[in-house]
Amino acid sequence: MRVWEYLTAYPKLLSYTAKLFIIGLITILLGEIGTRIFKPQITFSTANKQSGGDCFANDPLIPFTLRKNHVCKLVDYRGDFNTYASLNSLGFRGKDFSLEKVHGEKRILVLGDSITFGYGVSDSFTYPSLMETLLKKQEKSQLEVINAGFADGLSPDSYYVFLKNRGLDYKPDLIIMEFFVHNDIIDLADNIWEKLDKNGLPAKISSCCSMVENGILRKKQIVFKYSIPFLRESQLFILLSGYLDPLFHLTNNSVYLGKGVYLNGCVFDPECIHLLSPEETKVQKVMLGIKKIAEENHIPFLVALFPSDLQLYPDAMGKYDLKAYPPKGNKDFIQKRLGQFFSENSIAYLDLYPVFDQEKNRGYPFFINDAHLNNIGTQIAAETITDYLLKNKPDFL
Repeated sequence: MRVWEYLTAYPKLLSYTAKLFIIGLITILLGEIGTRIFKPQITFSTANKQSGGDCFANDPLIPFTLRKNHVCKLVDYRGDFNTYASLNSLGFRGKDFSLEKVHGEKRILVLGDSITFGYGVSDSFTYPSLMETLLKKQEKSQLEVINAGFADGLSPDSYYVFLKNRGLDYKPDLIIMEFFVHNDIIDLADNIWEKLDKNGLPAKISSCCSMVENGILRKKQIVFKYSIPFLRESQLFILLSGYLDPLFHLTNNSVYLGKGVYLNGCVFDPECIHLLSPEETKVQKVMLGIKKIAEENHIPFLVALFPSDLQLYPDAMGKYDLKAYPPKGNKDFIQKRLGQFFSENSIAYLDLYPVFDQEKNRGYPFFINDAHLNNIGTQIAAETITDYLLKNKPDFL
């Protein structure tokens, strides 16, 4: 009798299970649709598109460099930009050129990070490209501006390694180093000096927290919301992960984010910049190292200090999750601090903060959501640096 009861009940059980499955599936589907409409999330594929494109390559000496003979797409999912970056046969952004200089040609090598690379703008609107156009127009001479942004890594210590091992091969007549005050100090927090040269400066640098995979620069650890292949494209799952991850510590933030993120903003604040003392000391050492390389090779060296948008526009604070902010009445605190160091060590520098502050009537020089310079910003930077060079006249101009 009991066997008969199970047999007769089994179809009902199957029916209930099927109904529950269908109800669950419909609930998930409605949740997915609702999330996409009312609370859209960044999926894994979208995050990859926002990682700077597939522009990057591994490098034996610095955390990363740029690919060669490649065109990568730069897209902001919020709509700030949608453009391409052309990488030449030598691994620099822009048009192709030869390693050897043409007779009579003069070269400016511009070191820097994403600001110099021109993240978000087209090839012709990077500030090194605009500088070349402006200088050729003024001087009417053979002159080439090499954009080494990202080809030399991400931070001043990697610029030093790049310059020492490769940059000098291009026989520059002037070296300009872009220094983005927002993160050029804090970026060293994630760098590991694996080998040192005879001067105690880096000979090989790796990153604690980032890596290049299939041309994309990404974190070494994948956050929980992107760790499950199928579900990482579900906006509902990503939304729920945002609540579950911090609750159950599913992602190791110390590995994913690096220690630098916990000090974000302190570079602007006199009250907590001392927490960046190890990184600031390293920056000073490599700056003196770059100066020494330039002097030994009889090459003029100029540092261009680029401001952050939050120093100029209070509304830009919403872009950042900062632990400290620029103090009122002293928003250019870090520029003054760096300027004092440069002056004491006879390093020529150009502070772009006053110019960006004065040129606000030309329009907002940064992207609305992204923190990089837009076409207005790169134009202001190019004009300011060009005017400085024409006024101070390096020997080759």
